Amino acid sequence: MNAGPTPEQERRSTHPLIGIAAEARYLAQRQPAGLVAALTRAGHPLVLLDPESAAPVSLRGMDVLVARGRSEALLDLLGRAEAAGVATVNARAAVAAVLDKAEMARALAAAGIPSPATRVGPLDAIARASRPEDFPMVVKPIFGDNARGVRVVSSRAELARLPWSEPLAVAQPFIPSDGDDLKLYVAGPAVWAVKKPSPIAGRGGPARLVPATPALEALAHRCGRLFGLELFGVDCIETPRGPVVIEVNDFPNYTGIDGVDEQLARHVIGRAAARRTERPS
Repeated sequence: MNAGPTPEQERRSTHPLIGIAAEARYLAQRQPAGLVAALTRAGHPLVLLDPESAAPVSLRGMDVLVARGRSEALLDLLGRAEAAGVATVNARAAVAAVLDKAEMARALAAAGIPSPATRVGPLDAIARASRPEDFPMVVKPIFGDNARGVRVVSSRAELARLPWSEPLAVAQPFIPSDGDDLKLYVAGPAVWAVKKPSPIAGRGGPARLVPATPALEALAHRCGRLFGLELFGVDCIETPRGPVVIEVNDFPNYTGIDGVDEQLARHVIGRAAARRTERPS
């Protein structure tokens, strides 16, 4: 006589199975830890995956895989999940679309989204082609996040002396602000607007929630549609002519938003449930 299903098996049969994969550098950050905690409180079975693990990663029975990171191993895991019919948040192609800051800038410009004029090339070539009116200038790596490697230079001479180990750089005009960046955070249909002290300005202070106007919501969703993202952030600078989009980033920390963990969990649970109903029984 066969034993009946265990409580864990029954729970998995009634709840979608959600996988969470994150690079090690994100494990101590607010996300995806907050999402994991909210899903656990909601009683949803989870599988935590290490994309860098040498051991085989099983996707069996998984309805959705949520990933935070940009490594080749994580992108490969997303690709394998999609090939196996697992829903992914964000999709592999969407994450890849915002990895390269040069390609991102070109896509924003081609879509007519307000964004800085961008030059890409070897740093010395950018310096030689620069004119006095091009300064101050923001220089950053093509691949990078969390403001890594971002520099503001005030002259051609300073640009030429800038230590730079990468073959190419992204150069954009410095856009003056009040010292704060405007962050638009998105989880599916939900949009929040947060002001944070700019790392370029070197100011300190907490993030603070501000009204997400219909225009800001429309701008955020426009960026999401352009790159195919579901969980993402849009970094903006406010100007007299309106916000200018500096970057779009997949799965940010959603700093400064109360209750965001539960909102993220609801979005992910909805995606998992939708995928379960799409699959043939």
